[in-house]
Amino acid sequence: MRVLLTSLPIRSHLMPTVVPLARAFRDRGHDAVIATGPAMAHVEHTVVMPDIPAPSDFGPPPPWIPERDGTLDVPLWADELVVRAAANILDFARTWRPDVIVRETNEYGGQIAAEVLGIPHAVVDIAPFAPLEIEHLDERKDKVRARFHVAGTDSSFTAGLAPSYWHPAQHHYRVPTDRTSVDGPEIVATFGTNAALLLSGSNLLHVVADALGRLPVRSVLAIGEGEWTGPRPANVELLPEIPQQQLLNSAKVFVTHAGYSSVRESLTAGVPMVSLPLFADQPRNAAKVEELKAGVSVEVKGLTAGGLAEKITHVLDVKAYHDTAETLAAQMAELPVFTEIPDHLVSAV
Repeated sequence: MRVLLTSLPIRSHLMPTVVPLARAFRDRGHDAVIATGPAMAHVEHTVVMPDIPAPSDFGPPPPWIPERDGTLDVPLWADELVVRAAANILDFARTWRPDVIVRETNEYGGQIAAEVLGIPHAVVDIAPFAPLEIEHLDERKDKVRARFHVAGTDSSFTAGLAPSYWHPAQHHYRVPTDRTSVDGPEIVATFGTNAALLLSGSNLLHVVADALGRLPVRSVLAIGEGEWTGPRPANVELLPEIPQQQLLNSAKVFVTHAGYSSVRESLTAGVPMVSLPLFADQPRNAAKVEELKAGVSVEVKGLTAGGLAEKITHVLDVKAYHDTAETLAAQMAELPVFTEIPDHLVSAV
């Protein structure tokens, strides 16, 4: 079978699911490639779709300071970008002739292309709540379909990457993580790869470092590249980037922006969260964590070091959060590994 996977050219969208999934298809004897933009052309198994831009291609970030302005409204749909993506994918697919197109949640050109080609399409759901952020999504898809003179079809297969307690899907899988245990800090804090682009000019990380410094425990904070001008508490290790999965294996609390991949890794490790959602689907993710009683959500607007330190201390000290996180992790561990998707997808299509 020939499988064309499609993804936005964003590292956190390709890793750790789309690229390993392409590898899993190949390991089972299928042909599999990933259609994405030039920014990720260096990633294995990719073919370049020249008209699919990366976030950095849109220029400098807006003058946004989360601790002053609150969450950022990030548009997750643009008609012209979906049209260009579908056209690029069709140009390649008409020659390569895939049997199925598998897209990640945020990439819609692959679905339109599959409908034009009359082949099945499937979804690897790397961001279950992201579509809820797009108003009138079905109508917007139909508007693009009209430009290609095609009708909509349902997905043949949807693969969720967490148990049904998070979000319903046709099938549920887990993404395996590095279970190596290290003598790490009790608190891990990071705000994701996409946040670094948007946080220039913000003192959010300074506030977080100050908050962690007020706690009598070891912590680590991912601060990204560049000069650090914020506080340097003795109990806080400041690193450009961190081995998040490994550190979560021994952490007691995870301070996070509540991006779906980070939340999923925390649920896998059984670590309760203090969420500071910044944009896109993160507020919904943070609210779901709170609903599950696996942590608390904190409003980023007006955030103070003292207030954040109190929230972290609360989650650190309340046993119920840790018990719930461990229960949810046990349910995650019961799921089949997502590299089994190829076998299930072949049966479905």
